[in-house]
Amino acid sequence: MLKSKTFVKKTRSGGVMKVVREHYLRDDIWCGCETCTECKQDSTVLQRDACIESSLCSYPHYLVPDTNVVLHQIDVLEDPVIRNVIILQTVLQEVRHRSAPVYKRLKDIIHEQGRHFYTFTNEHH
Repeated sequence: MLKSKTFVKKTRSGGVMKVVREHYLRDDIWCGCETCTECKQDSTVLQRDACIESSLCSYPHYLVPDTNVVLHQIDVLEDPVIRNVIILQTVLQEVRHRSAPVYKRLKDIIHEQGRHFYTFTNEHH
C-alpha cells in the first residue's frame, strides 16, 4: 500500500516548491506472536505463556521499550528474567546512532534464542 504526503514549502529565495513524500506500507510482515491468528507465520519468536518470575505482573505480557529505556536501562534488559520483548526498528536505529556499545549489547540480546526478543519493522507496517 502506498501512502504519500504532499505539501508546499517556501524556499529561501521566496519561491514555492511542492514536496511529495511516498511511504510504502506492507501487509506481509508478521508479528511473531504465537497467539496471533491473522499473520501467516511459520515460526514464532514471542511465547504465548511465558515463564513469569515477577510478582508485579502476574499475567502474560510483552514489553515494548522506547529508545530512552534501551539507552539508559540496558542492564535491566540483559537480565535473564526479561523475556518476550518487542524491539521496534525505529528504536534499534536510534540506539545505533546514539551509542554503538549499547547497540552491540542489544543485538547480542536479540540473537539469544532463549530470550525471545523480537525486532518488529514498524516503519513499514
